[in-house]
Amino acid sequence: MDYQFWDNCWQRASQPFHLSEAHPFLQRYLNLLDKSEKLLLPLSGKSIDPIFLAKNNIHSTSIEFNPSAIDSFIVDSKLKFKLESFEQKKCYRFENFDVWLADFFEIVPQDIGKFSQVFDRAALVALPKELRAKYIGHLKSLLQSEATILMVTMDYEEDEMSGPPFYISKDELTELFPESSIQELDRISLIDNHQRWKELQLSRLDEVLYQINFNDIPV
Repeated sequence: MDYQFWDNCWQRASQPFHLSEAHPFLQRYLNLLDKSEKLLLPLSGKSIDPIFLAKNNIHSTSIEFNPSAIDSFIVDSKLKFKLESFEQKKCYRFENFDVWLADFFEIVPQDIGKFSQVFDRAALVALPKELRAKYIGHLKSLLQSEATILMVTMDYEEDEMSGPPFYISKDELTELFPESSIQELDRISLIDNHQRWKELQLSRLDEVLYQINFNDIPV
């Protein structure tokens, strides 16, 4: 992962991948989440999704490696928290959700437990191809059997933008999740959502939501 790239991004006030409200897919498909189970939010940035989820009685655990993003989330949210430190990891425990400042690849089940549901809105698309299999392999180590992932990907002409966010096809998802069933649930166009996207003059830029259901995750 290009840590310097993302650090530079979080130094800028306006980012096309940061939203001032919960992600539209999360709002639209909230009914697919089990309120009795906690939800994993990998590479969460300064997303306010945890606040939205807490208001809807869903406890979430976020993981983000960039301290600037988490500092910004704390300042903007104005919510009280308890800070716990574990060597190279920190956990900000809010009333109804947790936010970890840590390298995702260093987080283990002993830290956060295992999850039956995930909302990946910006993790996989942030990673170059050579890191995606490693990311998915580690993500699976944090999941219970028969877990469900709501995966947000980006669909555009690859020769028009190099990423990140990177283009992810359904075929690639099938390769990454051979033990699962994959269904496209929705897609929305982002072409007119931010000045940055307009400047790129892309033919298309869609966010696509997939539901990935596991029958079993090999140990």
